[in-house]
Amino acid sequence: MSQKQMSVEDSASIAEWRSMPPLQVTLAELTAILMPVTAGYVWGEKTIKDLWTLGAPTPDSVAGPSERRIVFPGQLAKWLGDVLTKQGRPPDAAGKAYIGLQRLSR
Repeated sequence: MSQKQMSVEDSASIAEWRSMPPLQVTLAELTAILMPVTAGYVWGEKTIKDLWTLGAPTPDSVAGPSERRIVFPGQLAKWLGDVLTKQGRPPDAAGKAYIGLQRLSR
């Protein structure tokens, strides 16, 4: 990996991310936290919903704007790694995004 390329793996391994608890968030919550991370990176902006739909709805969830889905940290780490690498941003932004999402998660 060149010096310009960075990934979430630089700050925490994917295995460490996978050991973190899953997040339960609405699409609006996920978007609110991750949109600033994308900082104009169009692919990142367009795939936030894809990341959210990879997870299963929570058992008590109802379809619609209040629907909560489980976002798995391993998938989030891969997505963040791609976004941050493409932007040449430091991997600490990944940790900040996870902490923000954890605060919103039930």
